[in-house]
Amino acid sequence: MTIFKYSLRSMPMDVSNKDFAYDFTNERRGIALLIHNEVFDKFSGYKDRPGDSGDFIRMQEIFTKLGFEVDAKRNLTGRKIFDTIQTVSQSKIHEKSDCFVCVIASHGEEMQIETKNNVIIKEHVIVGTDGQCVKTRDIVEMFNEDNCEGLKDKPKFFFIQACRTSNTTVLGMDSGHILTITERKQTPGGVDDVEEMHVDSKITDNVDANYISTNKDNLDTRHMSTADTYLSRRQLVYQVTDVECPEDTLLMFASLSNNFAVRNSSTGGWLLTSLYSQIKEHIETGKIGSTEFTQILNGALKEMTTKNFKPSDTTSRLYGAFSPGCVTHCLSRDVLFLEKQYR
Repeated sequence: MTIFKYSLRSMPMDVSNKDFAYDFTNERRGIALLIHNEVFDKFSGYKDRPGDSGDFIRMQEIFTKLGFEVDAKRNLTGRKIFDTIQTVSQSKIHEKSDCFVCVIASHGEEMQIETKNNVIIKEHVIVGTDGQCVKTRDIVEMFNEDNCEGLKDKPKFFFIQACRTSNTTVLGMDSGHILTITERKQTPGGVDDVEEMHVDSKITDNVDANYISTNKDNLDTRHMSTADTYLSRRQLVYQVTDVECPEDTLLMFASLSNNFAVRNSSTGGWLLTSLYSQIKEHIETGKIGSTEFTQILNGALKEMTTKNFKPSDTTSRLYGAFSPGCVTHCLSRDVLFLEKQYR
């Protein structure tokens, strides 16, 4: 079956027709959860992230203009990140909302796990101010249709300004040293249950991003057996990125897998400054309600390609480990931010 997608400029769109667009006529726009970590504990092993203050202010501004109820948090530990997101996922506001937005700006890592099938899975994590981490996969899953009924068949957007490498920290990039992984516990039946986080293990990052770790201290024992830790590097052939994108969900990262997320200490992160710029332009020109949202995000990606990172003597060895952002989504309909009438 062929599906034809018509341009908004060529014909008017009936917003009540859910075959073409998500329903954005609900009572509320929805929650925009912002989690920005700029100042890290002295003994966390991570440097501060100067420049994030501007991103924090701009994200509050732009999502307020879009009609969201902004829930802004700063400098959260790993446990607090998990608890905050879990609480928001259970909010009754979702039932009366058009959609949901989550912005996370922090240090990040992409750790490698060996499975019994000789596959390398890259598990992305978000780092709290205390050095404890939360799996990005767990964050996203809290809002899928099984865990958040109020957002079923509604678009969910996650914007992540964080590195996707396991390299050592260099100035101006969101990376770190030693990770303490925190995750949701698994029930005997094999289904993730939302429980209190626990510390699983510690992983020391690799100096070379292309190095396949065979460290015995793996971060997620659900994906491996003890024997897997001793597999030779020659046996480990395949690599997959384990950040699942559930139905009606969009994930936008500041970089491709195995790349750094660039942040300017004066102007902020590349992803968030470009996102702000593109949304603001469409609001000010009155096009926000007639432009499909993924087109706006494509504009943000294009804007990121115009930026130029010039490695210093310290970071020149990492030249080529930078990229514009990327978008993965499983949206089934168009997203149009129609003007919201408030009481």
